[in-house]
Amino acid sequence: MPRMQDDAILDFAYQTFLEMAGENLSPQEIALFNEKFPEFGQIALYDTAENWDEEIGVLIDPEVFAEVWIGLADEKGAMPHVFAKCLVAYEGDDFHIIW
Repeated sequence: MPRMQDDAILDFAYQTFLEMAGENLSPQEIALFNEKFPEFGQIALYDTAENWDEEIGVLIDPEVFAEVWIGLADEKGAMPHVFAKCLVAYEGDDFHIIW
């Protein structure tokens, strides 16, 4: 499998988020997402955090994975409300999400 580019990583994370959101977000979070995401939504790549091993039980190589946050941006472009943090392998099908 070829290495995914950033746009493909973002698209994959967002599509997977949409597929799983109904089972993992509260009705209030879903309502907030539906109301605010069209105007304030943000999907962004971040440096891979060092604490993913605490979430998934194994150490990860930041060169092998991308970290994507899906949330709402404020007027300064920061993301104070995060619905999900995703860990996506550049190659292969390894994917993890924190709600």
